[in-house]
Amino acid sequence: MTRWCINKCSFCVVPKYDLLLKKTADITEKKEIIYVLSYNELDDIHTMTVENILAVDDFFAPKFEKIYKNKPKARYVDFNQGIDSRLINEENIKKLAEIPIRPLRIAFDHWKLRDVYEKSVRLAAEHGITHLSNYLLYNFQDEPIELYYRMKKNVDLCDELGISIYSFPMKYHPIQDPKYFRDRTYLGEHWNRKFIRSVQAILNSTKGKIGRGKSFFEEAFGKDDEGFWERMYMPEAMIIYRFYYKRNGLEPEWWEEFRRVSNISPAKKQQLEKIIGANDFSNIESLTSDEDILRVLRYYTITRDDFESKK
Repeated sequence: MTRWCINKCSFCVVPKYDLLLKKTADITEKKEIIYVLSYNELDDIHTMTVENILAVDDFFAPKFEKIYKNKPKARYVDFNQGIDSRLINEENIKKLAEIPIRPLRIAFDHWKLRDVYEKSVRLAAEHGITHLSNYLLYNFQDEPIELYYRMKKNVDLCDELGISIYSFPMKYHPIQDPKYFRDRTYLGEHWNRKFIRSVQAILNSTKGKIGRGKSFFEEAFGKDDEGFWERMYMPEAMIIYRFYYKRNGLEPEWWEEFRRVSNISPAKKQQLEKIIGANDFSNIESLTSDEDILRVLRYYTITRDDFESKK
């Protein structure tokens, strides 16, 4: 069978010859093609035969390879299930590095596994595996700050080792619990509705993933612990339209008020954080009569529609 015509039918072949002629720039070569086609009666669908097509295959095959030449393809192996970092060692990571694995998915579900996880990432980098990925479970038994530490650990490893790690924070939900089988309102013991919503709002702007780039990460999640907690308590509209509210001064104004009220007394701080944690600001006057707290809560009544109406 000819290498460039699968069906070996005249109706299929003629357009290919026409295409070859159109793509041949050299006049002498073009005349040669026309001569071969004519001499072998391949210039007409009524006279060409399979035998004649095959007879000139050695002449045409190199020419067709030029115009149909495929670009080199990068082929990768992807195990879409995360590898347990506790099982990675020098021997098996060396074997994994023998195949074009991209990305290598290493689980990082708990901050307490940070040393084992980091060792696994370093082993992978040492053996030439430079594209990694993982899911970061949150809203389970973890504290919110531990999610921040895991994301930051990945960003720091990317910078230090010159590798790429894409992290995908994944909210835990007990789907086997009859109470929460259809109800997606489960909250981990250290989480509240505002923290969950804040993480989702930030991830909305990062398209659900955290990659390399320290400045981008620090802008999204904060450059330190205080910056992270600032974003967890920040009004949702200010998270989503961050640059707008930063430029017009409303975001720093809110943060100043939030810290001022939090520093008045532990009782005020606890009450303010409890109200914000519930993440329901539809009627703030019904939540408290404390004017200091209400002054902060008014920032939370700003909605996405308010921003859209100002555009």
